[in-house]
Amino acid sequence: MLITLLASAQSSMAQRGEHHGGGGGGGEHSMGGGGQHPMGGGGQHPMGGGGGSHPQMQHSQPMQHQAMQRPAMQHSQIQRSTVQHTTMQNRPAMQRSATQAHVQHSFSGAHNSVANHAVANRTAVNRSGGFRPQGWSANRRAYTRPPVVYGGRRFYTYHNYAYHPYRPHFYGEYWHPFGFFLSTMFAAAIVIDVENQPYRYYDGVFYEPYNGGYQVVAAPYGAYVPSLPPGFSPVTVGYDTYYYYAGTFYILNYGRYEVVQAPAGAVVYTLPEGATTVQIGDYTYLQYNGVYYQPIQVNGTDAYEVAEVQ
Repeated sequence: MLITLLASAQSSMAQRGEHHGGGGGGGEHSMGGGGQHPMGGGGQHPMGGGGGSHPQMQHSQPMQHQAMQRPAMQHSQIQRSTVQHTTMQNRPAMQRSATQAHVQHSFSGAHNSVANHAVANRTAVNRSGGFRPQGWSANRRAYTRPPVVYGGRRFYTYHNYAYHPYRPHFYGEYWHPFGFFLSTMFAAAIVIDVENQPYRYYDGVFYEPYNGGYQVVAAPYGAYVPSLPPGFSPVTVGYDTYYYYAGTFYILNYGRYEVVQAPAGAVVYTLPEGATTVQIGDYTYLQYNGVYYQPIQVNGTDAYEVAEVQ
């Protein structure tokens, strides 16, 4: 057995020598003469033999293949870097957008909160140094005095409170208080229609039909009369001029006098019969036809100012 194995090994080596051995000239295989492989003949490789030229592509192709793959990997890395860079660029934009939205929402919420607070507290003194009710024109002077607060309402006036007793003013024999009944109308009375409601007007007093006769009523807003009786007085509020007679205010409109609401801040020196006293905290006001009047003094003379009620 041992002899057989040795013989087989020698035969194998002999065959291998036929393929790889030989210091011969110009063999193209390894160890051949003139090859480029180590231990070859005079080729260009160290220890080579003769001038054979062993092809190097077969030996170097794996290295070139690896080198060709690297750029692909680098290109892939560049792509990843680009993606990351793009993500980094987009991320701040998203953060800015979110921040801007937050700021806008916060500002809008704060603005709405401040607006709603201002509406809920319209009677508070504003930063300009006074309070001007909503809807007032710029020529109306703002209130700078603190209001009288009572019963959930605020009563604004320009003048200080100065109590004096109420003494109804006498406007003449043809003037009558609310509710006065007249069985026969004056022949000189004029007929006035306001929103399809007929009235009679005579000497500063308005009547409406009642129980077969006529009853004195409050002057209807929007009614026009051609003239006012003697004793009326002009009242200036801001840049506007009103005309006052017996608890009723008028404006001159195209040559006629139109009944209007009592303007806040107006100062009058007389009130007719029928006014009632109203206790507003520690102050005694007068109320006539739904309007609050605060007793005041102007240059030592007793007067009344129409209060702004909020």
